[in-house]
This record gives sequence, structure tokens and C-alpha cells, in this order.
Amino acid sequence: MKRRGFLATAGSAVALTVTGAGAATRKPNFLFILADDLTYSMLSMYGGRDVKTPNIERIAREGMKFNRAYSSMAMCAPFRAELYTGLYPVRNGVAWNHSSAKPGTKSVCQHLGGLGYRVGISGKVHASPKAVFPFEVLKNFPAGNDVREFMAKGKDQPFCLYICSHNSHAPWTTGDASQFDPGKLHLAPIQHDSPEIREVMTRYLAEVTDLDREVGEVFQALETSGQADNTLVMFSSEQGWALGFAKWSNWNLGVHTGLLAGWPGRIRPGGQTDAMVQMADVLPTFIDAAGGNPAEYNLDGRSFLPVLEGKKSSHRKYVYGVHNNVPEGEPYPIRSIRDEEFHYLWNLTPDASYHEKHAVTKDSRLTFWPALKKAEAAGDERAKELLKKFHNRPAEELYRVDADPYELENLADNPEYAAVKKRLRAELDRWMAEQGDTGVAMDTPKAQSANKGDKKKKAGGKKKKGKKK
Repeated sequence: MKRRGFLATAGSAVALTVTGAGAATRKPNFLFILADDLTYSMLSMYGGRDVKTPNIERIAREGMKFNRAYSSMAMCAPFRAELYTGLYPVRNGVAWNHSSAKPGTKSVCQHLGGLGYRVGISGKVHASPKAVFPFEVLKNFPAGNDVREFMAKGKDQPFCLYICSHNSHAPWTTGDASQFDPGKLHLAPIQHDSPEIREVMTRYLAEVTDLDREVGEVFQALETSGQADNTLVMFSSEQGWALGFAKWSNWNLGVHTGLLAGWPGRIRPGGQTDAMVQMADVLPTFIDAAGGNPAEYNLDGRSFLPVLEGKKSSHRKYVYGVHNNVPEGEPYPIRSIRDEEFHYLWNLTPDASYHEKHAVTKDSRLTFWPALKKAEAAGDERAKELLKKFHNRPAEELYRVDADPYELENLADNPEYAAVKKRLRAELDRWMAEQGDTGVAMDTPKAQSANKGDKKKKAGGKKKKGKKK
């Protein structure tokens, strides 16, 4: 017998929506699957050519692909805090990696809990304090007994469940790297071509393959639970890789996330949207779909439910970005903003040299920096250019991001774009003031320490071999 898809076909999905009063009024379940450091452009639906991810691709085929989804920070803890609270980093308190939300902050646990939902998480938690994020933590990641039982109860009480993988976070120890031929890989334009980079990419892609296996297991569990027809499924690639010019930055490769959504009878299969959304928008979307009024929750995000349902084709005029480098290295604050066409980055301390402690070491497991230094020493001009871009950044950067997704051509000094820069900078200044963002003063150990709160049990779930943060 052919296994039924986790998302219904267009015809049968519509029938499920309109059949029976109970089916029409029952609150939907929410299933959010989160990768770890997966650069969105590695996925085939975003142009990737090296790795097959049939289970992830299935969401795009049977649901909707977002072409312009963004996080405010390209780091694990801030990404999750924004997703779970519906608040930007400065307001929720997680404006640095490995930091905690401000005491008294409310998250999806309280907001959806108040609407009658059970809120669970399995895998990587990386959110604290527990008072802000009192998830029901489920064992047996990704789809063992705990997860299956949690889903099955959806017929009696709706659920919101986050399945959070450790793939594809360094040190890349799962999956089968031997299935990838280093010499045939398609490196990104921002990557330096070297044997070291090609070797590490085989291990990175092996974890992406292993992630897809996990996604398939989760779908099977959802189907078995009988809740697939009443569940909004979302998948996010999280921020970009730790291989340079992505994670720990505000560049597009870091803050741009791959976002997919499937929902039988509510989302038309095979669709895509250019509507700009941020991770802060996910929680108000869930509240809206659950029958609540997001406007009553004092969130930064806004519901994009009308986009999911095909009633609107646009959502935001701007998306915003923050980077504070403490505790990952010396202070190096960055702020950014993009509109439909342009991405503007403001490096607040351009006279400083950017360093990130995990990447910029001779024995780095991340490989790209030692390989670049080696090539530079051998007189490689391309390696020299990339190192300069990484370490020595101008005060302003401006890119036509859809045409230049790897942000290789900085237009900031071109007088033709002076008015664009002025407009985006004015809006960025307004947003920072609204958020209480003090810029340079915020990127200090003292400022981070003042905002830590309860740091106990920041991460959860079973870790893989090797240290993953």
C-alpha cells in the first residue's frame, strides 16, 4: 500500500476542511521542525545542487516556500528566543549568544498555553530561563514514544510541538560523508576553493542528509498519530553555517532562513511567496490560527496567516538584524535592515577587526579560516580578498540582495544609492530607538552580564558525538 503523505493533495485537503462542523472549528496543531546552522541555499528548493533532501522538499512541493524569511540574529540562542517569544532580541533579552531571556518575558508556552494548547519540545532546547520557556520536554528525539504520544493526544487537546535537530551544527559527525565526491561539489561564490573546504563540506552535507532522515521520521509519526490533516507544519533551516560569512554575521547568508509551510486545506500546494517575514512573526501567526488576537499580546512580530492562506502576497516593508559579538569574540556590533530590494548593514565599529573565537583559530574545526590563511600565505589573491572582507569591514554595506545573495558587490559608496542608504539608515535608527537598542554600548561583557538572568539548563536534548552549542 502506498504510504499516505503527511500533507493531503489539493482536492482531498479541501474536502477535509469543509466536511463536518467539528472539522471546521477544531483548533489546529502546530509542528515546527528546526534545523541547526543549515545555510538555506544548500537546499534544492533554494538552488542547492549537492544534497538530496526528499522529506524537506516534500513540504515545499505540498505546501509553501518563503523566499524572503529572516531571523534578527544569526546565532542559535537568539534565533530560538525570537522564534519562541515573538520579540526582537533587545526586547526579549537574548541579544547575545548563550544568553537568557529577561525575567518576566512570556513565550509560546504561556501564550498558546492560555489558548488551551500543550507546548512541547524535543531535541535541542537552548532557551532559558525555564520560567520563560516551560516547555514539556520530550525524550526519544526525533520521533520516539514521547513524541508520538504527545502528537496522538492532539485529538483531545491541540498541541504546539518544536522538533529541534542538532544537524547540521559543527563538528559534523553524523551521516555518511563518503556519499559525496569532494571534487564534484558546487561551492558557494563566497567560499575559497581548497581541499580542506571541500572535505569539510562532505561532512556538512552528510549532516544535512541525516537531518532529512529525521524529518521523515517526524512525518511518519505525525501520520501515525492521525493528526496530519489538522496540523500546520513549518520547517526552518535556522541561520547559516559556521563556515564563514553566515553565522555570527548580518550578511544574507546568515540571517536569511529557509522557511517552508504545509497545512492541508489551508495552504495551496506548490506555492511560494516573496512576502518578507521574520522569525518573530511565527508566534503571532500561531496565535492567529488558534483563534487568538495577536494584537493583545504586545509582540514585535505580526501574523502572516493571510499569506499562508493566499489572501495576501506581502507582509513586511522591512526586516531587521542585530549582531553583538560578545561572548563569541571582541565586541563588534552590527545592525542591518532590508526592504524588497536592498540590504543595508551598519558596522558600528569599523576601525576594529572582526574576530569570532570558534572560527578564527589555527586548529579550528570549521576549517575555512586556517585554509584561507594558508592560501593567503601562498600568495592567493582570492584568499586575501575574502580575509579582508571577513576581518576588515567598512562602516556601511549595501547590496541588491536578491540579485547578489552572497553580497559580493558593496554599493554603499556609489552616489547613485545615497538616497537609498539615507532612507534605510533612518528606518534602522527609528527601529533601534523603539527597541531601546544602544548600539555600541550594548556589545560589552558588562551589558551581556546585566541581561543574563537565570542561565540554568540552557540546552536540552541528547547531544551528538562532539561538542555542539
